[in-house]
Formats: sequence, C-alpha cells, structure tokens
Amino acid sequence: MRLLLIVFLFFNLNVLASHIVGGEMYYDCIGGNEYRITLKLYRDCLSDGAGFDDPLPITIFNGSNVNIGGFTIDFPGSINLDVNFNNNPCVTVPSDICVEEAVYTKIVTLPASSNGYTLAYQRCCRGPSITNLNTPEDQGLTLTITIPPNNLAICNSSPRFTNYPPLLLCANEELIFDHSATEPDGDEIVYEICAPNQGGTDIDPAPNPVPPPPYNAVVWAGGVSTVNPFGMGVIAINSTTGLLSATPQTAGLYAVGICAKEYRNGVLISTTTRDFLFTVMNCEIELGADITPQVDLPTFVSYCQGLTVDFENGSFGGSSWHWDFGVDGINTDVSSDFEPSYTFPSAGIYSVELIVSQSVGCSDTTLQDFIINDSLTAEFSPPEPQCITGNSFDFIGEGIQPAGSTYEWNFGVNATPLNSTIQNQNNVVFTQSGFVPITFTTHFETCTESFTDQIFIYKEPVIAFTIKDELKCAPYKAHLINLSQADTPMYSEWDFGDGSATSTDTHPFHIYDTPGVYDVSLTIFTDSGCVANLELIRPNLIEIFPSPVSEFFVTPLVQDEYEAHFTFTDLSDDDVVKQWFHFANGASTPFDPYTYTYPEPGVYHPYQIVENQYGCQDRSYKTIKVVPVIPILVPNAFTPDGDMFNNTFKPVLYKPRQFQMFIYNRWGNLIYYSNDAYGEWDGSYKGQLAPDGVYIWRIIYNDFKYNLPQELKGHVTLLR
Repeated sequence: MRLLLIVFLFFNLNVLASHIVGGEMYYDCIGGNEYRITLKLYRDCLSDGAGFDDPLPITIFNGSNVNIGGFTIDFPGSINLDVNFNNNPCVTVPSDICVEEAVYTKIVTLPASSNGYTLAYQRCCRGPSITNLNTPEDQGLTLTITIPPNNLAICNSSPRFTNYPPLLLCANEELIFDHSATEPDGDEIVYEICAPNQGGTDIDPAPNPVPPPPYNAVVWAGGVSTVNPFGMGVIAINSTTGLLSATPQTAGLYAVGICAKEYRNGVLISTTTRDFLFTVMNCEIELGADITPQVDLPTFVSYCQGLTVDFENGSFGGSSWHWDFGVDGINTDVSSDFEPSYTFPSAGIYSVELIVSQSVGCSDTTLQDFIINDSLTAEFSPPEPQCITGNSFDFIGEGIQPAGSTYEWNFGVNATPLNSTIQNQNNVVFTQSGFVPITFTTHFETCTESFTDQIFIYKEPVIAFTIKDELKCAPYKAHLINLSQADTPMYSEWDFGDGSATSTDTHPFHIYDTPGVYDVSLTIFTDSGCVANLELIRPNLIEIFPSPVSEFFVTPLVQDEYEAHFTFTDLSDDDVVKQWFHFANGASTPFDPYTYTYPEPGVYHPYQIVENQYGCQDRSYKTIKVVPVIPILVPNAFTPDGDMFNNTFKPVLYKPRQFQMFIYNRWGNLIYYSNDAYGEWDGSYKGQLAPDGVYIWRIIYNDFKYNLPQELKGHVTLLR
C-alpha cells in the first residue's frame, strides 16, 4: 500500500455522479420453497437523481423464462460507504465522492417450479460520465440470480461476495484486492471478469414486472472489452482464489463486472454477478514502503549464502521505519534502522514486514518473502598439469557444505569416469589434452551451488620440419621451418648435413655453397610437461645445383649522343643454355655479339642474365655513359679591335657539315655570307670596318643525327 496525494481530474466528480453505481443479488434457502433474498444496491448519494426504490420490485421467472409472479421489498435505509484509496488511511479523501449502500432483504415463498427460477431487478440509470460505456446515460442495470431446479441442487444457497472494492484507484498504481465470495453449501466457485447487464431506461426507469431474460450486456465504448474494461490498463482475477489485480492507466469512471460461478459435481448451478464502478484518479505518490527483493540485493549470490541478510530499503517519503523480520515465537526480531542487517535463527522462509511512517502519523506497509538457508559453497583447487601419457588426476571438493550435502562432479566426455557423486574423486584419467573444464556441484536441500574451473593436460611433443619447395642454386640460403609442437619449452638442435656448424635456432638460416644432395636432421627435447627427446632425419631433403657465371664485355664505355653505339659480347661460362642482355632502357635481346645504339644521353647499367640446364641463373652489370652534345656554339658578341682575342664572329660546329651563314645589319641588308663550315666574319663590310652595333645572323646546316637541314637565327653585338 502507498500513501497518495490526490491530484483532482479536470472534471468535477459532482458532474460524474448520477444515481445507481452498481449492485448484486444472492439468496439463502430456508427450506422447501422458502428463500431469503438479499439485494445490495449502490447509489451516488450526491446525485440529484431518484432515490432508492421504496418498495423495490423483483420479478420471478421459471426455468423457461416465463413470468410466474413477483414481490417487493421495503426500503431498509442506507449507509454511506467509506471512501479510501485501497484502504490507505493516509489519503485525504475528496469531499465530493459519496456512495451509499442499501441492503434489501426479504424471506419469500416462491411459486412451484420444476425447472428452477430466475429473479430479476432492473433500474435506470447509469451516470453520463462513465468512461468505458457507449452513451452510458441510456444504459441502466439488471441484477439477476438463478435458483437451480431440485434435480441439480436441493435447497441451494448462492455465493455472496465478502468485501466491497475500494471506491478510488490511482492511475498506474496496482490494486490487489480479495474479491472472493463465500458459499454456504461448500460448492466450488470459479471467478471471472464478466460484462454487467443493461436495464431500465428513461422511458421506463423501474420496470415492474421486469422483461424476461436473457438480458443484453452493456455496450462498451471503443477500445474497451469485457475482459479489459480499462482499455489502457490491465485487470485480472484468479479463477480459484478470487484475488483481483488491476492497474488502470487513465483517469475516469469504469463499469466492471465480476461473476462468481457456483459448480456442484462439475455442473454450473448458479452465478452471482457484481456490477460496480471504479473511480480512477491521477495521484502523486508522497510516501511508499518498499523492500528490495532478495534476488535484487547487490550482495545476493544465491538463496544459500547464509543466515545473515543486509536489507536494502527502497522506501521514500518516510521519517521512521519499523522492520519485523517474521521470526515466529519471538518479538526481538525488529529494527528501526533504515537499512538493517539481520541474522535469522535458522533456515526457512520469512515474511519480512516494513512499516514506513511520517511525523503526521500516517504510514505505509509492505511485505517481502525471504528464503533463508545455511551457507553453501562449492569450489576446488585444480590439480597441477600432467602429461597426457599416463595421466591420473585427484580432485578434492572444497567449500562450505552442511552435513547431509550431496555432490556431483562433471569431468567431461573425454574422462574416465565421466561423473562422480563423491566429494573427493581420485584417479580420473583424460584422453584429451589442453584445457579441460571441470564442474563441481554441491546440493543441500533446495540449494545448489556449482563451481567450474579448468585443468591443463600436456600433449606429447611432435617433431616435424620443412623447407620451401623451390629451385636451390649454389650458394643457397636455406630457411628451415620447425613444425614441431610442445606445450612446454622446447629446445632444438639442427644438423645441416654439409659438415658445417650446427644450430640451436628454432627456424634457422643456413647457406649451402657447394652443389650436392644433403640430409638434414632435427633433434628436439623438453624437460617439463611431457618430457621427450625426439630426432627426425630427412634424407636427401636439400639438393643444391651449380649456378652459372654471368660475364660480358661492352665497348666502348663512353660515347657521345651522336655516336652512341655500344657492342656487347658474351663472356659467360660454358654451361649456359640461355642468356640475354637487358640494355637498362627497356630493350633486351638474346643475341651475342650485339651492337645497340642508345637514343638518349644518360648513364646506363645494362646487365646480362644467364641460365644453366638446371634453371639456375646469374646476372652481371656494367656501367656505360652517353654524353650529351651541343651541335653548334654561336657567340653573342665579338671585338674586332686587332688584339689577340675575340677578333672574329665564328660559330663552332660539332663536326664539319654542309653550312651557310648570313649576317644582316639592322636595316636587313646582307653584309656577310659564307658556306664554309670554318668561315668567320671579321666585322668588315666591303673592305670597310662595320660600325659598332647589333647584327642579325642566320645559319643553315644539316643536323648530326638525321642529316636534315636546320635553321638557326640570333643576334651578335659588334664592339670596338
């Protein structure tokens, strides 16, 4: 239960109130055809509608639904019911909610009927603001009860509900309510949520006589059904105990029906229907008692962790706390601490109670069951690793186990035995190496604790090695790969078979300089786990073939770009079956001798590759140089002053070539011409010294690579 502060709905409850809000009817057999009929009717006492019927008419129908009479019951007076939230006394109840109850009772003698009776009462009207009904103001109510014929039950009395539900619920808060009924004859009662019936109308608000059955159920609003009258929310009732749980989500007024069906020898003989309203409001929770469940405690490991519990308080809004730990026969099992620790006297199931209070005197109470058992733990220390060969392990179960505990070992499918039920199991043999999980379980009464760890079993060492499958030409750098396996440190020793030094590397490198066929041996040994000393010899593992010798001659080593012709001559040894030159500019040829012309200046590194009959190769390199050449040099000035230097204008050609030179003054007049490759201008014109200035020259010659005419133009300055 929780302390709640009511937040009023947007509508006024006076508007919601209107006349009848529910009812129920049941009977007791007095003897013969004499019955005490009881009808409980509930009305909104703030309503301006009609009051309780005085007298209240009831119509009698036989089992064939034929009207066979009726009777009336005088108004007995009424009482106002207490309004509360789930019986929580710490809630301020709104002043505009009022429900009054009238209990009509009368002993009547029913007319003779061989097929039983149906008694019915109808009334108008339900309030217009009932949330889950379609036009509720047009739907009244019908209360009925069935009396079975004598061939089903002689002088039967019907079920009657014990408690009336709380009038107010909080949205999104769970209601747990005992909605059970009693039955004087001891018949079986089955509970279910059912639909209330419609009844009187505005035209005929209190029918007398009542129309014959069957009667129409109320018409639900959209999204609502008989089994879920809240629409948004849940409601359920235990069919055996009548315990009702309801959690509505939306504020409003909700019509609900609960049926208690009476069975005798498996045959339905009577049904008592309660028709009532739930008022659901939005509430703000200010105080609540809450004990953290046992399994949610941060210290929880299992239900078998001892008699001491460190409780956790999930309550809020309180200023004082009273704990009762539920130990029978003593009154000292209490605490006022916020979060106490308590040691229970013995194993058992204890209902722990917490009462949370405020200074104003209101309180909230909660109960939580705790399952307490003596401490129970299971563990073992894994035995030291052993070799797979001849292994035998002993296991000792440890932990806290009360007297009478039972045990269970699971050693896995590769063990002998597979399982054991004794605490200490010796001589367990495994056929699987590596890590093996072992589980030890202890049972005591309802408690079970398991512990899993693993042992390690060494595998027998395995020796193996390999070398890359490739052509092996002297000198050959062999890389031997050790494929041996062991679970403990492994030491290796190699013999390469050529009489050279051995190696203790795991994956050694070794150079074979001499052609031949060689045996290789490996020895491995371990000094722990599975102790072993293993040797593997692989005869004729390595065959080394002779390698050819590449050598060539090139002449010359330096040439200019216009004479870049080089001759290559093979000088490799006689066992060469293939050879070819790479001229280091992308070109290659297998021919020998061979003259190659490089098209561009540069430094080149031509090389030769040779191959013998075994496929072994060798290569050698040379360095040659192609020197760039300037085909013609033309000065840009000269000084014909008669001294020893620079007296003529003389272009210099790379080599003599067909040649013409023209010199023009600034007016474009030709003042000098020569077709001699060695010709030169002395700075005169027609026997006279030409004046200082800039002159234009034009040269035509055949180039040195393709012997095609080339024309050059430029300026030369004459200075005296």
